[in-house]
Amino acid sequence: MVSIQELLRDHQRMEEQEKVQLQRKSEEEEQARLDGLRRQQEDEERRVREEEESRQRKIFEEQRKTAELAAMHEATIQRARMEAEAQARLAEMASRQEHERHINALKHDKSKKTLKIAAICSALFLLFALVGGGIAFKNTYDKQQASEKKMRELQDEITKAEQEKSSIKAELENTKDPEKIAQLQAQLKEKDSKIQDMNQDLSTKGTNKARPQGPAGPGGVTPPAGPGKKAACNCAPGDPLCSCL
Repeated sequence: MVSIQELLRDHQRMEEQEKVQLQRKSEEEEQARLDGLRRQQEDEERRVREEEESRQRKIFEEQRKTAELAAMHEATIQRARMEAEAQARLAEMASRQEHERHINALKHDKSKKTLKIAAICSALFLLFALVGGGIAFKNTYDKQQASEKKMRELQDEITKAEQEKSSIKAELENTKDPEKIAQLQAQLKEKDSKIQDMNQDLSTKGTNKARPQGPAGPGGVTPPAGPGKKAACNCAPGDPLCSCL
């Protein structure tokens, strides 16, 4: 009886030990599985973070290039504006000198008819010069303003897209749902593509702008020659207002 009871107790202890061992083994396997899932999730998060850092570096380089192109475009616009203003002033000065020469010729002309015709021609020449120079300068200025407005609108669209992208990234960092993560990553990819297209469009607009041309005088008359190129002198003898003297 004693031996049978001891055998039963030993068998019961062995069963309890086996149950404890099986439970411990099950817990260890579950813990190992959870550790594997956690490591996999950490690896995925690290991969996404590295890809995001790479995209951010690329975006920064594109923005830097865009800023450089915008600065070059602004410098070109300023230079063209200054050249247009200088050419308009030169045309106005030439018209005034021509007008003064005609007035001086009218003073020495004995014929009233000749005086009247010369005065009309001088006035028309001055009027055409001023109107032509003003219209050409206004057209150049309007084109520059329209180009600057388009570039500002495109830059505003890029800024808005960047803000939307930041919102998507924040939402992506705060969610653990795989389906939601996939949707957000697709939206993020679409925003990156859209921003890249707009940056390329902005770069194309900054580099392909044609340089505006300065106005010419009325009737196709070219403004006075620059330094080092002396124009022919057509002044009347003894003219005190002649620019050749």
